[in-house]
Amino acid sequence: MSWSETWKDILNGGPTRWKVDDVEAKKKALAHIVQNTPSESSTLRILCPLAGDDEFVHHAWSEGHDVTAIDLVPEALEAMRRNFGDSKEWTSSAKEDAGLIWKHNSGRATLYEGDMLLRRPELEQSFDVVYDKDSFGALTKDLRPTYCERLSEYAKYGATVYIEVKNKSSERDAGPPFHVEKSDLTERNSFGPYFQHISSLGEVYPLPKPGMSQTGHILRRVLMK
Repeated sequence: MSWSETWKDILNGGPTRWKVDDVEAKKKALAHIVQNTPSESSTLRILCPLAGDDEFVHHAWSEGHDVTAIDLVPEALEAMRRNFGDSKEWTSSAKEDAGLIWKHNSGRATLYEGDMLLRRPELEQSFDVVYDKDSFGALTKDLRPTYCERLSEYAKYGATVYIEVKNKSSERDAGPPFHVEKSDLTERNSFGPYFQHISSLGEVYPLPKPGMSQTGHILRRVLMK
């Protein structure tokens, strides 16, 4: 089943799989981000890659932050736009070979409907924060180097990465979702060349499936020597 087919199944009432719609979990994630992001401004520019219809995007926007989400599946981003209210508050434009770009009339929400691995020069050195909702749970190892390279291009030096990953007690080599630990994040073929691991947050919220927990980590964009 493709990602688009999976999202259609979820949105049509099928199993929710990895989706977490608990707003309290999103509030907790934003609190971790604010606590770990030194900034002179109360408004953070937050990138949400592989966002799906994650409620975090709307929550961070409602708290006054500037949010940019990227996802390949139109149905997921359509569902996300509905979180913001009236569809007339959104306008879209097509960018050659880069998909649709949706902008909210508040000026603080942008949705890229396209491939996260595609280089987007207009986003370089733009973001104070990356909110990563378990990308490594979905991405196979061959895709992770390019994914992390894109994030390194888009994050400002000193930017915070808040990333959630799944820790599994069994079937650790099977996925998705894939089992991920700190060592997987800091490898040379993932975040290691661009980001420093700052802290492990432990379990950030419980999961309904036995033998699996959702854990969090804080990384920092640094200029490696």
